[in-house]
Amino acid sequence: MAGEVKRERGELESSILKALWNSTEAIGASEIQAQISNPTPAYTTVLTVLDRLEAKGLVERSGTSPRKVKFTATKSSEDLASATMIDALEDVLNREEALLKFAGNLSKSDIDLLSKALGKRKK
Repeated sequence: MAGEVKRERGELESSILKALWNSTEAIGASEIQAQISNPTPAYTTVLTVLDRLEAKGLVERSGTSPRKVKFTATKSSEDLASATMIDALEDVLNREEALLKFAGNLSKSDIDLLSKALGKRKK
């Protein structure tokens, strides 16, 4: 369709996870849907993505009836980012080169944080 807005691959999953991370308690699909715009996804699309996230172990559902089902993220955004970085390192041919390229792209403040974290780990 002309003028149709398309999402990047994984963008809807990311938006749904952000909605879950921003909530202090389990929330329903309609509450998640209300937090996503440009364009707002169909309710059934949100449910489909939630099913896929659950299959990946990233979302947990609770509730006894279909209309009362609530969702929570099983990992924090920080835990997911860490796991993604570790998975990426497992897939490269040259781990050292990948780490050096990663470090070369870090800002000064990120380097300081990483140095601090590595210093704590050595103790």
